[in-house]
Amino acid sequence: MDGTQQFVLAMVSIGGGMVALELIKGLVKFFTGAAGRERARNVTLKEQRNEAWADAERERDRADREAHNRRITEEYASQLRRDCTEHGMTDQELRPWPVLKKPPPNSTT
Repeated sequence: MDGTQQFVLAMVSIGGGMVALELIKGLVKFFTGAAGRERARNVTLKEQRNEAWADAERERDRADREAHNRRITEEYASQLRRDCTEHGMTDQELRPWPVLKKPPPNSTT
């Protein structure tokens, strides 16, 4: 045999040995019940992932509703303030606009 044939034969032997080893591992897991436990764990991980996605979707919907309601309330307050000034109230008679909290600075760490 030349070097190439020996190399190919060695690779096939190694591959066959690896397949046999994986087969033995699978059989051991099957007979000890580890395969069933692993399958059950994977199912619960999928359920947890799906619940997390559903929670994130509900939170996005809640945030969208809150932002929508806030914009409507701000628009109403602005219109009401304009109506008051159009009917003769001065800026000094109106309550001052509230002081809004500034968002925290973004950390890059």
